[in-house]
Amino acid sequence: MENNNKLGLVVGLFPEQYKVVNPRLNKPVCYQNSKNGEVIGSMLLQQLDTVKIEKNREITYFCPNNIAILLSVNSKSIKQAQFLYKDVFQNPAVKFEINKIEGDKNTFLNKISSKVCDYIEYIQTAIVFGYSALETFANLSIPKKYTYEIQNKSKGIKEIYDKTSIERWLNLKTKFQYILKEIYRTNKPESQNWWGCLSNLEKYRNDIIHQKTINSTSFYKTYFNKTIFPICESPIAVIKFFYEAHAKNNSTNPIWPWLVDEKNYFPVNTKYDSRRFEVIGNMYEGIKN
Repeated sequence: MENNNKLGLVVGLFPEQYKVVNPRLNKPVCYQNSKNGEVIGSMLLQQLDTVKIEKNREITYFCPNNIAILLSVNSKSIKQAQFLYKDVFQNPAVKFEINKIEGDKNTFLNKISSKVCDYIEYIQTAIVFGYSALETFANLSIPKKYTYEIQNKSKGIKEIYDKTSIERWLNLKTKFQYILKEIYRTNKPESQNWWGCLSNLEKYRNDIIHQKTINSTSFYKTYFNKTIFPICESPIAVIKFFYEAHAKNNSTNPIWPWLVDEKNYFPVNTKYDSRRFEVIGNMYEGIKN
């Protein structure tokens, strides 16, 4: 346990020994102690938390990664939508022309309408959770004391935004284009292949969240274009872009989620101090009271 009352479990000594079991969890932090440039001590500490279910019952678990949870919902919804798109809507064996349907046409319409509603749910879930993952990633990336300045020429004043103001008042594309570009020292985000998909993701998300005419469902029709899938998948591409730039600068951050099929870097703390930690138990004997 750290002096800040955070509870953790030592899950290994070196990063190469660690096996990713669940990509939705926070990465362990690698604490290292060095002498004359040589590592003389190392441990992987994975944060734990507890939640009370009943009066005398609680669950202890490894802490989930906020961004990874949102990306997981996004990914699962995309897969469900893609399966339905290929299995039903693109399937030549499935006939949609109502004048060619034999039997009860009302039953047919209800059945296919149900499939359409399922598909819309999957796509909208992917859009909203994918966008939320990017918002969470952007906001968590901003250091506490970071400020962003804008020269307002029309008013002749300089506007200064602190972290809270940035999170609240600036849109997501502005955060990526100017703020995260500076924080992670990247190339221009707007020149990347995924930028157009990000713009559409933001538009589609706003169409869902800020619906003004409740009876208007015409924007659903865009979901039936195959280009919807790379749009829904764009959050991973965006995060990978900043992730790769961050890793090249030999930097790591505890907020980073595991990224499948990528070289995963561990957050490393090279200022290990044993006085900051207290051993309060183990896996076999439990936690001391």
